[in-house]
Amino acid sequence: MYKFCLLLVLVACALVLTEAQLTFTSSWGGGKRSTAPNPCRSDDAVGQIYRMIQAEAERLLLCQKP
Repeated sequence: MYKFCLLLVLVACALVLTEAQLTFTSSWGGGKRSTAPNPCRSDDAVGQIYRMIQAEAERLLLCQKP
């Protein structure tokens, strides 16, 4: 019974790994090779982080003034 269960687990693992290959076809051609659109612009994010750091630095300076 132990060997049968082990064989069943191994077959199940092999099926999971090879499932995607069953639907592959060579007639798809080259296809479109584009990347997913990036909703976050890095320059906007860097600018926002810079403004946040600058505002926090100003708050710290106000706290240190006598």
